[in-house]
Amino acid sequence: MRILILEDDSGRREVMSDCLQGRFPQYGVEYFRRAPDMIERMKANGLEDVILISLDHDLIFPEEDEELIDPGDGVDVASWLSQQSPVCPVIIQTTNNLGGDRMMERLNAAGWTTSRVVPYSDTQWIHERWRVLVRNAIVHGPKLNNDAKLSQPSMPVETDHSNTA
Repeated sequence: MRILILEDDSGRREVMSDCLQGRFPQYGVEYFRRAPDMIERMKANGLEDVILISLDHDLIFPEEDEELIDPGDGVDVASWLSQQSPVCPVIIQTTNNLGGDRMMERLNAAGWTTSRVVPYSDTQWIHERWRVLVRNAIVHGPKLNNDAKLSQPSMPVETDHSNTA
């Protein structure tokens, strides 16, 4: 079972990892700093074993990115997901109201279960709001593909795709 997270801020990724390891250490976590990398990974590995997706909207060009590859945004991922069958809840974390609304509209129209948190106070929102949304999404989220999810225990793995092009 995997949790997929689109988040470009390394400090946020670290706090998210701490929250997930404390409550859900049994799930593998994959982080992406660029929307195209996340989409390619989902195309390659499918979504059958994904239990939760969390999406940031505004992504910045990484400082170490010498090629200046466009990181895309959360709408790119939401648009791709809207063409797929819903398999898990999606959390949208962004201060960009227009982008967040567009993401939610596309996903909800395609039948995905969504929730949203607006970041505040550096990473405080992760402890106070995001963690609760994650817990609720995993514990009370859609029970799709139960047979597949229950039949194969997963090993916790944390993968950071931050340095991939």
